[in-house]
Amino acid sequence: MPEICPGSTAATGSLGAHEQLPPVKVLAKNLGINFQTVRKAYKELEENGLINIKHGEGTFISLTNSARRAKISGGDGNSTQTDIQTEFANAARKLIEQYLQQGLDFAEAKKIAEKSFAEIERSQSSPVIIFAECNQFQIKQISEILEKELKLAVKPMRLEDLEKEIPVLMDEGRKINIVTTGFHVNEVRNAVGEMPIQIDILITNLNPEIRRQLETVGEKGKYSFICRDKESAVLYKDLLKAELGYEQIHLTSCTLSETDKVQIILNSSDVLLSAPSVYEEVRKLAPSNRAVYNVFERVDPMSLKVVKDRILGNSKSSIAYYRNALG
Repeated sequence: MPEICPGSTAATGSLGAHEQLPPVKVLAKNLGINFQTVRKAYKELEENGLINIKHGEGTFISLTNSARRAKISGGDGNSTQTDIQTEFANAARKLIEQYLQQGLDFAEAKKIAEKSFAEIERSQSSPVIIFAECNQFQIKQISEILEKELKLAVKPMRLEDLEKEIPVLMDEGRKINIVTTGFHVNEVRNAVGEMPIQIDILITNLNPEIRRQLETVGEKGKYSFICRDKESAVLYKDLLKAELGYEQIHLTSCTLSETDKVQIILNSSDVLLSAPSVYEEVRKLAPSNRAVYNVFERVDPMSLKVVKDRILGNSKSSIAYYRNALG
């Protein structure tokens, strides 16, 4: 497909009626520009009635609206909004009459129409909520918790799929909220880039049952914590000490990729602690007689409330809470 400028070609009629435009990424590549610039341009063109974006089908030139706008700019005084309303009313009346002639009851037709409008309104106003993590069990578990709390659908997603899926969702023109745990904030930020997407952090902490089990070891034991990346290892070391209630304990932390250090830890520590993101891998590496404790798996209730308030628009400020919780 040749390189084109959608604005000028749509406005001047250089493209035929309903001719399809290239997808956002394809056009961006052809023009050698950022795909966000193309997406923004497409959105403006759609708002101006020059193109019609059909989800799952593509983007098409809308010459009816283009011609209407050209007529208005010529000074005949007609309102584009009025024309659209008239066109919609005529089309709706024709469609309803067609189905009534086929035997559809009028009251039933009205009920179907009202239901359809309600569904469209609901889908347009509610955000797409994604819970992103790298641990499949935690993805399912926390997505269900969020759905129950928010009373909205939550889309479970692996971190590695974010970069591919986000542009698709953005093309639908919906507001997007991504929720993740403190372990993966930077990965989500990298995937989102400069896109206008709200990121919310769920704080996870130590399950009270695990804390009770570790009381038998006490402050004198040698504790080790294994997680996915160095940033998390540093960030959660002090937090973990506070969670255990022992400020002076011997706590060694490392990442799963530090294989030599992991082997030393597996064979020398009294207590093996693992981040949820690497729990299954650590269990496989650990001797069969060693218990591995999956820490930071319990969703903090206050954190859940903060995320709920932010998504539903009820929160005045949650920055202080996050700073506090993350140390």
